[in-house]
Amino acid sequence: MVIESFSNPKYKYLLSLSKSKTRKKDGVFLMEGRPELDLAIKSGYEPAMIAFSEAYIQKSEIVALIGEGNTQFIALSKALFDSLSYQNVPQNFIGVFSSFSSSLKDLQEGPMVLLEKVEKPGNLGAILRTCDALGIKNVLVTDSPVDLFNPNILRNSRGALFALKCVFTSNEKALEYFRKRGLKVLSAALSDQSIDYRKASVSNNVAYVFGSEANGLSEFWLTNSDENIIIPMQGVVDSLNVSVSVAIILSHHVNGKTNS
Repeated sequence: MVIESFSNPKYKYLLSLSKSKTRKKDGVFLMEGRPELDLAIKSGYEPAMIAFSEAYIQKSEIVALIGEGNTQFIALSKALFDSLSYQNVPQNFIGVFSSFSSSLKDLQEGPMVLLEKVEKPGNLGAILRTCDALGIKNVLVTDSPVDLFNPNILRNSRGALFALKCVFTSNEKALEYFRKRGLKVLSAALSDQSIDYRKASVSNNVAYVFGSEANGLSEFWLTNSDENIIIPMQGVVDSLNVSVSVAIILSHHVNGKTNS
């Protein structure tokens, strides 16, 4: 049966998952977009619920992709599906998955990226995508209210959050973890003491720390860093979008290791 009413309880529940409060209360999140969905399914995440419209995809096509399993399928009219989705394109559908989280003990060997007080979900999503593209498997987020399953993070990460560990923690616990692991802490900071990022030694035993665009890094990291690094500006602006800064510095890290 195809649901056509905007008053239908199942439709209204799907709509409510756009709110962080509902997602956290029920321990689920809603995601669309074939690259993201395909990566989630490939990584072993089974959707509890699938919402689709036959205007874009047939149920049989979705079953062929994920199997029948225990997934609940909800057929929506085109109007209802369009009101829920960001991408009204062929082959798209919406999945509802159980939320998940990682802790410090789940982090893998290798370099770390720490983001302090990241305020824009889109930036976090883009950074996760960059980290995955460059083979960086560990991301820590400190003192941030951002919800990992915010739709902007899911869209901008393109499914990268299923391939790496993203840990929400405090500055203090993160620093303690770095020290125990013997990681060198390199903080991106606008400071007279900062050195060109290209002059910093390249090693797997390193944690790169980035602050918010609005306020930069807190005194905590400026004090506890082993070295502060900076991207020299050649124009009139004095800084870059944080996701761009992460991409530039991590690219140097990866290329430096390759060439060493």
